[in-house]
Amino acid sequence: MQDGAAGNDTTDNTSSTSTAGWTLVVAASLNDVIGRAGRLQWHLRSDLQRFKRMTMGHALLMGRKTYVSIGRPLPGRQTIVLSRQQLAWEGVSLAQHISQVAGLVEAGRQVMVVGGAEVYRAALEHCDTIWLTRVMAEVPGDTFLPTIDWQQWQLDQIERLEASPDDDWPTEFQVWRRRQQP
Repeated sequence: MQDGAAGNDTTDNTSSTSTAGWTLVVAASLNDVIGRAGRLQWHLRSDLQRFKRMTMGHALLMGRKTYVSIGRPLPGRQTIVLSRQQLAWEGVSLAQHISQVAGLVEAGRQVMVVGGAEVYRAALEHCDTIWLTRVMAEVPGDTFLPTIDWQQWQLDQIERLEASPDDDWPTEFQVWRRRQQP
């Protein structure tokens, strides 16, 4: 998100920063590309179906550019857009700082961080789970998965999927859990 909405200030320790249950949801190629020119670099019907199934009923946190690329709130999910710009889209909650997100989440919903790169970077420290779809290809791109210190994470689950006729490449769905600090 080029407008810098995510910010790097995480010093706000108000009660609205509760992050219990935040999940980072991302698809990345073997060379960590997550997009190019505001678009995904692949079509993976099986992953889109999993995304819908696993995010249904929850709150999707995304940046302005990601929201614009989708073009509408996704049915059955709350949409929260993180942007410093004053925006008004029907059916969308706006957070101008990551510290405001928890206060916007409707009761019973879990925060699913769905991109783009700047939002991933801002939200990562608030997440205790990463759902990573690793696309088994190297593709050109201009947007990359932010650096993750994988020593802080434990691989909990892995599922390999061959490419179906509706998928560009095979994938590996990985569930990572943040390691408990001693």
